[in-house]
Amino acid sequence: MNPKTHSVTRRTLLRGFGATLALPYLEVMGGATASAASGAREPRRLACFYIPGAINRHTWFPKDTGRDYTLAVAHKPLAHLRDEFTVLTNLSHVQGRISGHVHPYNWLTGHNINLNPGTITNTVSMDQVAAKHLGPTWVPSLALSFADGVGTATLSRNAMGVDVPATANYRAVFERLFPPADKDQLKEAQARLALNHSILDTAAGGVKDVQKQLGADDQRRLDQYLDSIREVEKRLDDSKDVLERGRPKFDEAAVKLEPQGKNKMQEHIELMTDLIALAFQTDMTRVVTHSLGGEGGPNYDEYKDWAQKAGAPVRGAHDVHHKGGQAAADSPDGGVLAARDEMLCACLARLMDRLKGVRAAEGNLLDHTVLLFGGAQISSHPGKSFPTLLAGGRKLGFRHGQHVKWDGDRKPMSDLYLTILQQLGCPVKAFKESTGPLSEVLA
Repeated sequence: MNPKTHSVTRRTLLRGFGATLALPYLEVMGGATASAASGAREPRRLACFYIPGAINRHTWFPKDTGRDYTLAVAHKPLAHLRDEFTVLTNLSHVQGRISGHVHPYNWLTGHNINLNPGTITNTVSMDQVAAKHLGPTWVPSLALSFADGVGTATLSRNAMGVDVPATANYRAVFERLFPPADKDQLKEAQARLALNHSILDTAAGGVKDVQKQLGADDQRRLDQYLDSIREVEKRLDDSKDVLERGRPKFDEAAVKLEPQGKNKMQEHIELMTDLIALAFQTDMTRVVTHSLGGEGGPNYDEYKDWAQKAGAPVRGAHDVHHKGGQAAADSPDGGVLAARDEMLCACLARLMDRLKGVRAAEGNLLDHTVLLFGGAQISSHPGKSFPTLLAGGRKLGFRHGQHVKWDGDRKPMSDLYLTILQQLGCPVKAFKESTGPLSEVLA
């Protein structure tokens, strides 16, 4: 099928409980979104990507500002997409500033996780606020990473500040993204949803029996618990709706789920971003976070290649972040980190090109997707002047093609988070330490 044409192949499929649905056939990495194919209104989407450790400040930050700024060396892979992204400089967590290797904990929350010494506390991450309001989808949000797990492997925290586990396995991500195609499996999934509903009803009923006996503090905690139950209940209802609509039809065999190399950073990121593009195109999820690597590793093969090309000692990721982030402009160690930064921007450019190539109900998929790409450190440990790129979302009211720089490092990153949430249509008036939306990035 020619992705430039407006004709969409439709196939009538039998999907669970005898319901006959007319579903569009979607051409993977081309063609149209599910909404464009069906004539529905295009949903809004969000993907957040965290750069581990430091960046090379000499090659990352543009030397001038405004719309006629000179493109930074690290951003050269994005040159053809200049009008689709904005460079933001000197955004930071102010009251929520932390130091060390724990920045993935609060990059999207803005919370000072060290308020209680010896214990990590946290609050909801920006992506989970978006997930609460963007739906219904089969997967409310998707946390991806360089390794399975919680802690610094994940960027997402739920409404209670608890880690949302991240996934690094490509096949596991793919299988999670789509409802079952088999009729018997659909019935099993429906039965699980019904059981979960029953458990929630029992839990809520038991709580209400003791509600009147609690003091003010316990009552407040209980209200939070009940809010969480209601949110889960809504997501179960959303999942039921998706099950009834059925699994989108596309050439699943064309999706690459096995890497050619076992320890390649770029290939890992490309496989994950391809799955993100597929998830957004088929509308199986609208919110994704992806930690691109760890503060201290893993030690991907590329680090050795970059060191050899730069004439630097071969170091692990942790030492590359430390040495490269603090290096002089002409330092070989700085050259290693600069090479990594440029590779990451190439991965972002590749994703943006993929999204631009998918026709949406109006414009293209990138126009309806906000991409946040950045980190929390210039050099390892200090959490200030976050390196940040904002891309996409033209149909959501964003204006790009510029470098915006604020004085000092007292402008809250939370202002950007508030801006993103509001442009996504979330009914929020504040986020963490926000002072207001950033008019500089809005049309």
